[in-house]
Amino acid sequence: MLDYTLTINGVDFTEMIERDSYQTSRIPIYSERITTIDGVDHIVMLRNKSALSFSLNPQTAAQTEAAYDALIQQPCEVYFFNLQAQEYQSAYMITDRQTTEYLSRCQYKNLKWNQMGQITFEEL
Repeated sequence: MLDYTLTINGVDFTEMIERDSYQTSRIPIYSERITTIDGVDHIVMLRNKSALSFSLNPQTAAQTEAAYDALIQQPCEVYFFNLQAQEYQSAYMITDRQTTEYLSRCQYKNLKWNQMGQITFEEL
């Protein structure tokens, strides 16, 4: 169980998350590099975007179905606690390709959640 609230596309994942697996980070976004005539490179940090990763505990069939439905819709609206900023944040994020492909196969073959590993989100 997680100490922080986490919802993805309106589905509460708080009870589903393995407690020690919850991680957030900041990814800096930079401008294009420009080299002036005097040979000096110029680059500016435009903003930070958030990243979120976690693992799920073993799930019941109902929880698995809810997780599939929430995670397969891209982009996802994610409400989470940002550990670096120490505040709750809402952002539109996409999950990594591995998670999306796995969920797609699971839905097609009617499989259950089997501790896939880390699910990673990155802010748009």
